[in-house]
Amino acid sequence: MREAIEAVVARKPRAELEVELTPANVEVFRTNGWTSIPRITTDEEIAWLKELYDALFQDRLETFEGGVWDLVRPYGSDGEDRLPQIVHPERECEALKDTLFWRNGRKLAAQLLELDPGVLEGWGHMIRKPARVGDSLPWHQDEAYWDPALIYRALGCWMPLDDATPENGCMKFIPASHRQGIVDHRHVDDDPMIPALFVEVDPADEARAVLAPLKAGGAIFHHSRTLHASGPNTSDHVRRAYSTEWQLTPEKAKVTAHRPWRDATLIARNLEKNADAPS
Repeated sequence: MREAIEAVVARKPRAELEVELTPANVEVFRTNGWTSIPRITTDEEIAWLKELYDALFQDRLETFEGGVWDLVRPYGSDGEDRLPQIVHPERECEALKDTLFWRNGRKLAAQLLELDPGVLEGWGHMIRKPARVGDSLPWHQDEAYWDPALIYRALGCWMPLDDATPENGCMKFIPASHRQGIVDHRHVDDDPMIPALFVEVDPADEARAVLAPLKAGGAIFHHSRTLHASGPNTSDHVRRAYSTEWQLTPEKAKVTAHRPWRDATLIARNLEKNADAPS
């Protein structure tokens, strides 16, 4: 890790906080595909995570080649960040796996998935919405991004590091949408070099959508197939969010699912790579 990041890691606070899901949380998750709790970690850990988060984005920490990109701009393009993301930050910053957010997230995810915490695999991603220009993330299912040759049992745990409001792009969900399969997705602007996917949602479903504002340090758990989105950041302050995905080790599917949007991305990125290769 870089020196500035290591300095922040060295200041990691030691904190304890026991959190529990209520029976209502479990029932709402099963019925609607998502639920929220007001607190998953302490104010001290949130303050430290903000400092570390800013250092990671300042240094554009790559945990693998090409592992930092803007979700709404073509891969590798120049321009102002509108929705930058860091994937798997814990690969380079192991301290993230020793946080209350990580530990409590695993425990509660296991309860919702009806599994032992020890069998869950976790990985993280951080999405940043800059002030005034932070873009919206359109309706999508997380699982639509994943390997169609595998079968998943998974959910996401999303935590805002800043109060998430309608003005700065809080999450919203379509209740019970997790009960359907993976629906057809497309790339934003129909450009396979833009990472973000979207679903054309029926107006009746759009009308049922539920906004989910949340204070910093709270958490939302949502099924990997729940349709969700977030609005733009029109406020004067950054909106920082840190997510973890929790899953049972995926199984090999008997038949690979048809996901043409993933094929289009692989083809486009391979073409770009080959075009840039020396001849």
